[in-house]
Amino acid sequence: MDDSELSDPSNRFSERKVALVLIDLQNKFAKTSEEMETALGKRIGFINEVSAEFRRSGNPVIAVFYDGEAYCSAGIEDPDAAVEGLALEKSDIIVHKTHMNSFRDSGLEEAVKAAGCSGVVLAGMITHCCVLATYYAAYDHGLVPYILEGGTAAESEEIISKVESIAKTVDLDEIKGNVHFRGSRRRDFLFYLSRKSRPPSLTMRR
Repeated sequence: MDDSELSDPSNRFSERKVALVLIDLQNKFAKTSEEMETALGKRIGFINEVSAEFRRSGNPVIAVFYDGEAYCSAGIEDPDAAVEGLALEKSDIIVHKTHMNSFRDSGLEEAVKAAGCSGVVLAGMITHCCVLATYYAAYDHGLVPYILEGGTAAESEEIISKVESIAKTVDLDEIKGNVHFRGSRRRDFLFYLSRKSRPPSLTMRR
């Protein structure tokens, strides 16, 4: 990343190949309080929608799981498991970590760069803890970070808003406008047209 990129508020997001990184979407964090469960419940469907967009367009989805006890995970049933409702696929890359910063001693940098990406879109928990720590650490690993707007959870909506106000964020429309997502939509559309225009005798043939 050079100085010219820092002068662009979006760091050339529309041209940059990015990976979606899902951080700490585990029971040990989601079930720490009713407020946290509520916040995640409002967002898990959107996180799944964005994840599906990445997979459909051939862009990587990386799920990061924290190994070890969380600060208040005692008594939580199946603390290490993924949260209920999270849609993971076999094609997703799984990374394990032991620190707040998802890049530290985890292999996340290698996974992102091996996929040909120079940026990361971050989603998950907890907004002002592991998500924000990973956001700032990305720069030290030569990667440009973005936070998925409406895709992180914390106990307070005010905290989420404050973090989104200081970080570079992207929404689903901006993701779909990225050059690495546009081509797949065109292919899907052309396939749809080809199926629609095919003579009935061909579509019914076995």
